[in-house]
Formats: sequence, C-alpha cells, structure tokens
Amino acid sequence: MKNIHISNLKITFILLVSSITFSSCEYLEEEPLTQINIDEFYQNESDALAGLSGAYAQLKSQNGYYRQQFLSNLHAASDQGPSSFNHGDFRRGTITSAEPLIERTWIDIYACIKDANNVIARVPEVPQMDEELRLRIIGEARFLRALNYFNLVRCYGEVPLRTTPVTSGEEGLPLSPLEDIYNVIIADLEFAAQHCWGFNEVRNGTTNEVGRVTKAAAHAMLAKVYVQMASSLRTAQAGVEGNSNYLVLSNTPSFYYQKAIDEANATLQEPYYALTTNLQEYQSIFEATNGNNPEMLFEIQGASIAGQGTAVSNLYSPRNAGLSGGGFGGVNRFRPAFVNNSIDKFDPRYADIVINSYQDETFTYQLGSGLTGYMRTRLSDGTTVGNLFVTFTGKYIDTDATTEYTSQQNWHVIRLADVYLLRAEALAELNQNPALANPDINALRNRVGLGDVDYSGLTMEDFREELLRERGVELHMEGHRFFDLTRLGVYDEYCRIAWGNTVGARGPEDYTWPVPLIEVSSNPNID
Repeated sequence: MKNIHISNLKITFILLVSSITFSSCEYLEEEPLTQINIDEFYQNESDALAGLSGAYAQLKSQNGYYRQQFLSNLHAASDQGPSSFNHGDFRRGTITSAEPLIERTWIDIYACIKDANNVIARVPEVPQMDEELRLRIIGEARFLRALNYFNLVRCYGEVPLRTTPVTSGEEGLPLSPLEDIYNVIIADLEFAAQHCWGFNEVRNGTTNEVGRVTKAAAHAMLAKVYVQMASSLRTAQAGVEGNSNYLVLSNTPSFYYQKAIDEANATLQEPYYALTTNLQEYQSIFEATNGNNPEMLFEIQGASIAGQGTAVSNLYSPRNAGLSGGGFGGVNRFRPAFVNNSIDKFDPRYADIVINSYQDETFTYQLGSGLTGYMRTRLSDGTTVGNLFVTFTGKYIDTDATTEYTSQQNWHVIRLADVYLLRAEALAELNQNPALANPDINALRNRVGLGDVDYSGLTMEDFREELLRERGVELHMEGHRFFDLTRLGVYDEYCRIAWGNTVGARGPEDYTWPVPLIEVSSNPNID
C-alpha cells in the first residue's frame, strides 16, 4: 500500500532529476502546430520533424482525448468504479448519440488523424532529407494514426476512414466496414515496426528521443490489435451479439492469435525493455519522475509546463490531498464490488499500489483492513466520522503538480506487462491449453513476490475468468478494462457484479458508443 511521505518524494525527485541531467538521453519536445499553411509548410527536415511533433502534441492538446475526458470515459464505461457526475450515462449504460463526452472525444481523435495524415502525405516529398529519418518520421506518424483508429474502432465500431488530407469542400465520408479499418491499422503498424527506431537509438547523428514511438511499441500494438480481433471474432462466433460486427473479418481467430504471438515475441526481443525484478522496483515504475522506464512501451508524455501536461493525476488521485494539482480531482475511483469480486485484492499489484492514507483540509483517511474504503478522522477534534467506500490507485500521484493540467505523470498506452498477458492469452487460446499461459503469467507474478499459478487443470472458460483477474489487477486504471470486457463478451456479466442487475445491465448496443449526433447531422453520407 502506498503511504505518502512528501519529503521522501521530493528527495527522490531531486535525485532523479540529477540522474536525468547527466544522462545521454534526449527527450521529445512536443508543440502543436497552429495557424500555418500546411501546403507550404513541409519544406525541409526541420519542418518534417516539427509537423510530427505537432501530431504527438495533438494527442493531449484538447480535453476530449488523452488530456482528460477519454481517460474518464473508458474508466466510467468499465466495471472498476465511478467517475465524475458527468459520466452517469457511462455507468448506467445509457449513452446516446447526443452525449457531449463522446462527441468531444470523436472530434479530438479525428483532429489527431488529420495531423498524422498531413505528415504521412507530405514528408515523402520533402527534399534533401536523410532517408532513414524520413522513413522513421512517416513510421511514427503511421503508428499515431493506427492508435487513433484503434481507439475509434474499439469505442465506436464502424467509423469514417480517412487516410489522406482533407481537401477544400470535401464531403464527410461514410462509415467504413470494420475489416477495412483494421487493414489500415495493421498496415500502419507494420510500416512503423519496420521503420521506427529503437529506444534512444542514434542513426547518422540523429537521436530517437525518449517519448517517441519505437520499434518495440509498434510490435506491441500489433499484438494488442490481433488479440482484439481474435477474441472479438471468437466471441462473436460463439453468439455474443455485441461483437457481431467482427464476423466480417476474413481470417479465423486462430490466425489472429498466431499473429499476436509473433508480434509479442518480436516485442520481447527488442533491447532496453525489461520487467522489474521485485515489488519495490515495480512500485517505482509508476512514480511521476520515472516515465519511459523499461516497463513502458509507449506513453502519452506528461509535463509540468503549462499547456503540455495532462489532468491524469487529478483524475485518479484524491482531491486537495497534495497528491495532484489544485482544482478538480478524485473522480476515477475503485468500487468495493470490483475490488472484492473481480481481482485478488491482496495481490501486491493492488494492495501495495492503492493509496493507503492521505489527508485533505478536513479529514485524514486510512485504508481499512478490507482494502475497499477509508476510515475518516476529523482533523479538528480527532473523532472518527464513518467510512468512505471508494479507494484510489497510487499509479498517478504527482506531488509537484501545481494545476489540473501540469502533471508530469505519463499515461501508459501500452506497457510490457500487457504484452506478456496478451501472449499468454493467445498461446492458451490457439492451443486450447491454459497451461501454456503459465510462464508469462508467472513472470508477472514472481516480480512482485507472488508464487506460481498452474492453469493446467482449468477449462478454457475458467481460464478466461482467471485471465481477467490477472489483467484486472495488473492493468487496473490504465484504460484497458472496458475493452477487455467487451472483446471477451462478458460486459453484461461483470457490470452486473459491480453495479447490480439494474444499473449494471448491458446489452449488445452497449459494446460500442453511438456515432455522435454532431457527425450524423453534418455528414450526408452517414444515415
């Protein structure tokens, strides 16, 4: 459990800053492009790099995407616990096309796609560039486009597929079939895996700055894409109506599982990346000053600079407790029903990561023995005033953040543990043998001091339940849970466990969000 000692964190920060200052790593500088003529901009190598930096910056430049709302949307749509009062329809499964939060996310993701398309279309024509750098820039942009479409297709299903820059007066595009979207995602990630560089790699005098897409990240994302396709198709074939749009895929689940295994293997062969070796090291991978560490494959970069940070610390840390910036906070929390029923709450990946104690202007809060809520004590007179039945993850604490949007915490889009879990799942499913998941699952458990598990006696149905428990405790509050529940076809079952049979009921229509009304009403090619 995380006990918060401010002085120790400050000392750690000073030591880490010192180590960064004298290291040889170079870091990605992100700056969104505004008020420029794109047709005239891409004239040289510096312009190409600036255009790509703008594409990175767009991921967090507006509140609808990785800066804030998208993160809470995914949390609220899962079974982990409540989010803000604005997310009531996500919790209840009553999202409509008029929902402002899905509208803002849609707009901001397509803005990211626009910037990536501009880089992909124009950098090939830039004269007098180092060719390896040119291909790397295009590869990074194609990874970003793939990530954006992967988020769209998992959240909304069929969406308009635009892969070239918009021309003046052009109408909106119709919805594209799911397989067409995935074909673009896969082609983009394959190009990225071929042409992106390694972590902090130097070629021809140019450094691949920390924070950029790497070859390992592209392979890892391909593994995730293939498991999404395989499991969604498998459950659709088994009769899960919410995944029926995956029935258009041309290949079998076994084909996609094998592809996932190949890409996971390629990821794990890349240098620099490695699992931690003990619980203390594991806890450190989530420290605000330890971004881009060897367990992190691709992250949205936080920053303490105004305009370049995100709200991640405020979203996941208790408000006014000195664990995040001022202003709003503490909206994304664990619900006791999830902690008690859907993970092993005594697993160190929950028990030693959840915030153990904190203090605001009125109360001190101490985690109870059941690990599902805090006992409150009034500061003014020391009286106990009842329990707060939620808990907070300690993954996103930033005691140096000064405002809602100056957190230097990174958002973990994909990390190494996910690759181990994806490979474990794919091996078991491909061979219909849960025991083949043992090595990868145990590698993650052993690094935090847990003993081995043995799935050899389990049915595949029982194995999938255990897999969800492992993914739930390892990857909690990292944006994966909603997608895991839907692709595995158990969205209704697990939401009912967390929220009850009324609020938790989910139908096939809830597996994706509706195309926003603003798009439907303005695009004549969407019914």
